[in-house]
Amino acid sequence: MKKIERFVRGGFVTYYGTNDYVYVPETVEEKTEELRGVWFSTVNNIDVDIMEDVESYKEYLKGVLKKVKEYHFNTVIFQVRPTNDAFYKSELNPWSRFITGTENKDPGFDVLEFFIDEAKKENIDVHAWINPYRVSGIKFSDLNMTKDEFLDTLSEKNFARRRKDLVIETVLDKCILDPASVEVQEFVSDTALEIARNYDVKAIHIDDYFYPYEEIRDPDEEKKWKEIAPNLSLADFRRQNVDKLMKMISDKLKTLDKKVEFGISPFGIYRTNSKCFEEKGLEGGWEKGSFNHPSCYQGYEGLYADVLLWMKNKWIDYVVPQVYFEFDNFTIDKETGEESDRVKYADLVDWWNQICKETEIKLYIGQGLYRYKDEGNWSNSEEIINQIKYNHTKDYISGTIMFTYRNLVREQPKSLVEARKKLKTIWTKDVKPI
Repeated sequence: MKKIERFVRGGFVTYYGTNDYVYVPETVEEKTEELRGVWFSTVNNIDVDIMEDVESYKEYLKGVLKKVKEYHFNTVIFQVRPTNDAFYKSELNPWSRFITGTENKDPGFDVLEFFIDEAKKENIDVHAWINPYRVSGIKFSDLNMTKDEFLDTLSEKNFARRRKDLVIETVLDKCILDPASVEVQEFVSDTALEIARNYDVKAIHIDDYFYPYEEIRDPDEEKKWKEIAPNLSLADFRRQNVDKLMKMISDKLKTLDKKVEFGISPFGIYRTNSKCFEEKGLEGGWEKGSFNHPSCYQGYEGLYADVLLWMKNKWIDYVVPQVYFEFDNFTIDKETGEESDRVKYADLVDWWNQICKETEIKLYIGQGLYRYKDEGNWSNSEEIINQIKYNHTKDYISGTIMFTYRNLVREQPKSLVEARKKLKTIWTKDVKPI
């Protein structure tokens, strides 16, 4: 075992708020079974361009799988529902505009079906990644439109256009389906069931977007809150809305005559430990939360995602916390020059490892391959490699998923290219996913 050298400020990496060093193995022995996944992002055409013609599009998708295989990944998390639409033939949702450039334009073949068939040839599992509530990734105000005017531009097949009354705005002028609506909960869970029933996917997968990162703008929310859950706080009401959807999806998947897993990839920090607040003379947090700076964003408070409840209730089969932070994450006060630890990779991984031990839910770690830059901690090509080595020291980690596919082909920054070369030295053979 070795200590990890700090890349920017000298010395060695320690756990949050302590002088205790973080250690990783010098080398790791490859496991015979572990999930090695990569997210394939279709929203805003992050990982795939608009189709020019069917054959070139199919060849690109085949190339994606070849590249994934080259690095010995065994799983692709394919974003099949980026904005209330579909990369598959659906009775419920329109074809995605991110395929052809036009919503509900038939691309000429079933994209998801084709991808699954090609993935099987490479012994690669496919998880169907859906965004439950998001209707738009763009601001309707940037289009000089109101919410309703924007919704009128959508396909008539789009649930958000047909049920404008169940679409709410965010303060950034974006649109989401109303999490408080039972009809929305039924529609989204039916969408998950449709995919799971009709396609040979290993899992239905949801990422961190529940209530949005920005605040919502819903003039009717207080009325709904008082009618549905008058004894709850507003925050608990919102969490209950998301809980209902998670349970509904879980229950519907269990009605199938085949096993389709249900996985969640939440924001990396569930809740911050109350001791972190007390040390700063503040109130807040949770006595069993992770150790990080009290000002850090928390999925429980910000996105109203009570992932731990879903784990305890066995509504989900696996969890992939997005631990997109480096080992030595810190800030420097511009006025005083004082250094302050923020949120560190090792502390979060330890927290999730313990929680998955207690709940017996499968754990994969979401890693930020996209974070590589030309300067700072993420100019260190060893960062992701050390993270994988650290994962190997934890008993309840069953694999890793990296964000996102395009970072397997980008030629810049140099640190990313070097990190990929090093990845091939520790993943040298194909292994079975867990």
